[in-house]
Amino acid sequence: MKIPRVGVGTLIYNSYNQILLGERVAGHGKNSFGPPGGHLEFGESFEECAVREIREETGLDIISPKFVGITNDIFTENDKHYISIFMKVNYPETQQIINLEPDKIFSWNWYSQDQLPFNLFLPFKQLIENKEYYSL
Repeated sequence: MKIPRVGVGTLIYNSYNQILLGERVAGHGKNSFGPPGGHLEFGESFEECAVREIREETGLDIISPKFVGITNDIFTENDKHYISIFMKVNYPETQQIINLEPDKIFSWNWYSQDQLPFNLFLPFKQLIENKEYYSL
């Protein structure tokens, strides 16, 4: 029996209101652009997952991620189903972004919300197209 997995993505914004996105080089969503994130581990809070994944992927130490929304994502080409939780933080400007997983992400770059890459990772695309659920 197949069941959905849970992913956590974190939207990191800099002082110019640009968002940090990476081009995925492996796995589902290959060649698409999305924020840092990964699988929620057993017993982990959304906040803990966001902090851990960002540290593992970019080397950044973030604090106080805030909930943004949830998307229901079906990757038909890979026969995968994810529930994606999105968190948001401000970029800690005194820290440098390092690509710690070059086998998964080609590079990390800043993008203005009105000039995003055309090939967005499905969960992120659904979030920005308002195809999400969120708290009031």
